[in-house]
Amino acid sequence: MEEIKQMNKDIFRENLLKTIEEISKKKRLIFSDCKFVIEPVKEKDKPLNGADDMMRLNILSEENIGNKRLTLDNTVNLLCGLQPLVPIWIDVLFVEMNENAAIFKLRCSLRFRKPTLLRNAETGHAPFKAIIEEIF
Repeated sequence: MEEIKQMNKDIFRENLLKTIEEISKKKRLIFSDCKFVIEPVKEKDKPLNGADDMMRLNILSEENIGNKRLTLDNTVNLLCGLQPLVPIWIDVLFVEMNENAAIFKLRCSLRFRKPTLLRNAETGHAPFKAIIEEIF
């Protein structure tokens, strides 16, 4: 597993777009725009530090992001607010199509960590992991 050595808004954006492309290919999605719903996940038995609490209480609060459909730029700016610290992991799920926009849910850790600690490095686009739900 290759260790991630740096993270900034450009790398974060590129990795998110790679994850969206992975999902789009597998689900055969065609769209001209995408929007994101951020869903912070409180992990059991995983302590938060001061920076994590600041993000949880302010930036990622229900009042600030609750069920809002954010643009790519707004999403990157929100989640990279403490760069180089970003959520340690982010699961990306396709939700629905809304006209020509694909809606994706970002289920993310509330723990913001430096690049060397990010999960999902094996995907080639850490901290993101494409979650593709099969419907039978």
